[in-house]
Amino acid sequence: MKPIALWILVSSAALAAQQQPAKPAAAATKPAAAAAPAAQGSVHASLQALQDDFRARKFAALDAYAKANPKAGDAADALSEAVSLAQELNRSDDVMRLADAFLANHADAEAAMGMRLARAGALRDKGDIALATKEYESLTQGDGDLNVQVEAVTALADMLVGAGKKDDGLKALADFGDAKSSVRGLKEHLEGIAKNYQLIGSEPTAITQDDHTGTAIDLSAYKGKVLLIDFWATWCGPCMGELPNVIAAYDKFHGQGFEVLGVSLDEDKSAFEKCIAEKKMSWRHHFDGKGWQNEVAQLYGVQSIPATYLIGPDGKVAAVGVRGERLGKEIARLLGAKK
Repeated sequence: MKPIALWILVSSAALAAQQQPAKPAAAATKPAAAAAPAAQGSVHASLQALQDDFRARKFAALDAYAKANPKAGDAADALSEAVSLAQELNRSDDVMRLADAFLANHADAEAAMGMRLARAGALRDKGDIALATKEYESLTQGDGDLNVQVEAVTALADMLVGAGKKDDGLKALADFGDAKSSVRGLKEHLEGIAKNYQLIGSEPTAITQDDHTGTAIDLSAYKGKVLLIDFWATWCGPCMGELPNVIAAYDKFHGQGFEVLGVSLDEDKSAFEKCIAEKKMSWRHHFDGKGWQNEVAQLYGVQSIPATYLIGPDGKVAAVGVRGERLGKEIARLLGAKK
């Protein structure tokens, strides 16, 4: 058996010899009047295409390795990494297939609960709310990896709230908090999440602080548009992983009335300024250098990042915690509703 790293390297090289990198979406398909935004968007699209192409090649190599060496000592690791890549590539069918393969051969492995969580997420992404609910609920029962259980119940609540079942989502959080009441701080953490969901349908907490240019922020000025309030930081890995989705959404929908207000929980101003310049994050930002004590974050009770609040054209909170592929769908829905 070849070492997995060497095998992947050889396989990736073979794939590269057979296939040219995917071409980015052509900016020429957009109206000439949007030439400047389109040019910027094409750069981001090109980078995203290259990243997706690399992920796709690596995924193909890992998938092939796991199929060819199902009994190998590192087969579980290969399947686990392939599932992560399939999630990044929004390949729900592949996530389910590989998670099932993992569970069939490595049911007792430490990562088994994580695979079940990935499978539930794939069902959610495919729109099967009923089955996803059962999967998530089964993960929250009994003992097991507490981190996975917390992730499962928060994903369950988010899915239910997004499906218009806010009361069911709030109940799931409350029930799990009661069941794990011996875990210090967990109940309060879940209550904080529930409080955010209670905001849906109401006006967001007013922000009166200045943006990073010294101009006062007034959320009422965004009425008639769709606004994403995005709490993030340069040191936050998940935030930086989600950033391409935010940039892509801004490039695609800004001309239609979509805005972003970033709230940085950085303490290092130079790191913050370097990031927004290099990533071309041309929307407004709030930065006060106070980290987790950021004034706006305190107002919103932010306990983890990335944290997002999507405000509809009516000036009310339409969704919280929207990330990934769902972000673009929710923005399109809200923009379409105002027409």
